[in-house]
Amino acid sequence: MRPWSYSRLSSYDSCPRKYFFHYVEKRPSSRPPSPAADRGSAIHEKAEKYLKGELAIYPPELQKVAQHAMTLRAKKASSEQKLAVNANWEPCDYESPDVLMRAIIDVLYSDDKVVHIQDWKTGQAYPAHAVQMENYVAVAAAHHPDAERFHTCLIYIDQGIVTPARVVHRERVIPIRQLIDARIKNAEEDKEYPARPSVDSCRWCDFSRRHGGPCAY
Repeated sequence: MRPWSYSRLSSYDSCPRKYFFHYVEKRPSSRPPSPAADRGSAIHEKAEKYLKGELAIYPPELQKVAQHAMTLRAKKASSEQKLAVNANWEPCDYESPDVLMRAIIDVLYSDDKVVHIQDWKTGQAYPAHAVQMENYVAVAAAHHPDAERFHTCLIYIDQGIVTPARVVHRERVIPIRQLIDARIKNAEEDKEYPARPSVDSCRWCDFSRRHGGPCAY
């Protein structure tokens, strides 16, 4: 089941059966590729290239957040930073066999004792995005032991919204990690992977019966 990531853990929390089909049995999706997902991936790739200096000017898709994108480039922010930790929440190589948790952070840079963690978002805003950012803080904190604060920010490209920085102090990192550890323990001890059907989740599930998948719902 390891390594874990925010997306894997969220998949289990929303529906253990869906997680089982995807990550344990590794079944292919029964649904056709999502145009929205493909668009999001393409925009993320362009944003990454812009921050790395591979594009001379910001891509048109970032027009609504252009000023922020230019500021990030001026600060030499890292893009698509791959970080990982082991079971003791110590930094380790992303491909290490000892990895507990991985994170790919869209935008990361440090300023004195502050580490800035930001994420490009296409589509709507969801409360779960704040949880995702806390997961990133839990991992990034291991790689920045001298940081006193972590400022997280969400960049909603379609709406042209850059959220105010949410500050996570160093002392908050341990409770966040404890919560993640509890969620991981619950998932790793599960032997049944029960379905958690709901109108919304089954409607978009890659393995639902309505899409010709193996699930009973």
